[in-house]
Amino acid sequence: MITALFYKEWIKTRRILLLSLLVLAALMIYIFINVEQMFRINGATQVWTETILKDISVLTGIQWLPLILSILFGVSQFVPEMSNKRLKLTLHLPMSENRIMFSMLAFGLSGLLILYAITCIAIIGGLRIYYPQEIVLSMIESSLPWFLAGLAGYLFTAWICIEPVWRQRVFNTLIAAYALSFFMMSAKGGAYMPFIPYLLATIIVAHFFSFYSMYRFKDGSQ
Repeated sequence: MITALFYKEWIKTRRILLLSLLVLAALMIYIFINVEQMFRINGATQVWTETILKDISVLTGIQWLPLILSILFGVSQFVPEMSNKRLKLTLHLPMSENRIMFSMLAFGLSGLLILYAITCIAIIGGLRIYYPQEIVLSMIESSLPWFLAGLAGYLFTAWICIEPVWRQRVFNTLIAAYALSFFMMSAKGGAYMPFIPYLLATIIVAHFFSFYSMYRFKDGSQ
């Protein structure tokens, strides 16, 4: 039954997943071309100096992309469920409601994690050609909150979409925007690392919000 449920989620989200992969691939190609141009014109010494002393990262262009793509992914997965209250049919599958919701969220988080993992592997592999390992890892650390924002954004999107009452959706959106602002604050390289456990805790808490909205939807809240 879980396999069938995953296949249903795949049917709804396959286009946005493919689009996300293409967008991220295009952005990676642009970043690598830009880096190669910087090294060709300015030389390795100047580029490394600016990166280390001025804390300039070539990855700033992807800051908002994981969040935007995760929101689109969540919308593509859960808005169809709320059309004509199709979620009621999904919740009547021969599985417990909690297990159904957990499986739907697990599918979405797994898809995003795979997408982000591919992106990080591409970043590490491409930038290692131009930068020492320490600089590349520092850039990855600096971008980690942006990818975590994508996971949180997906969970908040699911929570907002499943909520049956529109005025509550507005309230949920305000809470989500406030929480996500902590993921997107600008900081010097490495400054965010002590704050990562709090971001992970936010993601864990946000995971349970959709269950609350699911119960409200099942009970017919107005």
